[in-house]
Amino acid sequence: MKEFTLYKNNLKNNIKLVRNILRGDKLEVTLSCVILLFLWQIIALLIKNDIYLPTVGNTLQSLTDIILQERFYLDVFFSIGRSLSSFLISLLLAIIMGVLACINRVVRNFFKPLNTLAQSIPMMILIVLTLIWFDKDNAPFIVGFMITFPILYESVLGAIVDVDKGLIEMANIYKISLKDKIFKIYFPSIRFRLVSIIAPTISLALKIVIAGEVYGQPNYGIGTMIQVEKINFNTSGIFAWLIIIVLISILLDISQKKILRSTFKWKR
Repeated sequence: MKEFTLYKNNLKNNIKLVRNILRGDKLEVTLSCVILLFLWQIIALLIKNDIYLPTVGNTLQSLTDIILQERFYLDVFFSIGRSLSSFLISLLLAIIMGVLACINRVVRNFFKPLNTLAQSIPMMILIVLTLIWFDKDNAPFIVGFMITFPILYESVLGAIVDVDKGLIEMANIYKISLKDKIFKIYFPSIRFRLVSIIAPTISLALKIVIAGEVYGQPNYGIGTMIQVEKINFNTSGIFAWLIIIVLISILLDISQKKILRSTFKWKR
């Protein structure tokens, strides 16, 4: 009984310690943001040129004006839609091709040069080529797919390869079907590997899609509006859109943490 009480007290102390650390982190992050905003405002006032660096007040005013525009939600919706579509299609094909590559050596060798090529070509060249080959509305989505697919494919293939060989041998001894191997052995390993890179990969897809929109200028999209602000020399508008992009990325990060908590309950 005494040992249990000591264990319980130690557990409470550890929980308090973790909470204090988290509170300290939040305080430091908040302080860092305040200092950066203060420096931004001071430098902007010293430069006295909104084209080079707008003040915090002008940026917030531009942010308000952008949000109040009728097309704002359409621009955000289309950019996020293209990003999520490119990610989900990449994810689906990465899982299918990763499993096939693990089963079939020909498929694995076929994708090696393609992945190396896709990862080696600079993003801007891919954007230019897709704008030549496809229309301006589909080019950003295709660029997002071409960048995210190799990342997800390599993660899926790595997850399958890293599966415990002893577990596979045991499955072979007990003559477990290929279907059960895939869904009960390989898929949990794939999920474990992918869940930690979901938010970063979606954020990457969002940035790539927006970059494609800046150059392609589809009818709706965050990148299209950034290009419009650039043409009008409205730097405060560009900064406002950057804030919106950062907020979207933060929401994606929060979503990833919720997915992690629901997927790995044993970590709680």
